[in-house]
Amino acid sequence: MGHAAEVWGRLSEMMERGDVSDMAEIYTADALYLEPYNPPHRGNLLIQAYLKDFLGGKEEIDIAEKQVIESPAGDAVAVEWTISYTAGGRRWNELPRASFLTLDDAGRVTYHRDYS
Repeated sequence: MGHAAEVWGRLSEMMERGDVSDMAEIYTADALYLEPYNPPHRGNLLIQAYLKDFLGGKEEIDIAEKQVIESPAGDAVAVEWTISYTAGGRRWNELPRASFLTLDDAGRVTYHRDYS
């Protein structure tokens, strides 16, 4: 796997730990993050704040990759994955997700789209 898949791996590890303190380094200052049911998030700091809020209150987070497809140039990746976690005394298991990431020449995410 090339660079984009490695960036995805780093991002998913941060989400599993519930620690997004270094997440702003992964995205560009003008990155765009899109997902269903929410307005667009623009910029690394707003993306970081949103993901911190999303992960808040979740414990025992487990992300399982089902399929990772990277572009030949290594500047984009599509990932089919599931997330499981405990929240509010209940276990949520294998909720399906898909993410598409595009990187700039420096290896930072410029575009991130999630589907659930």
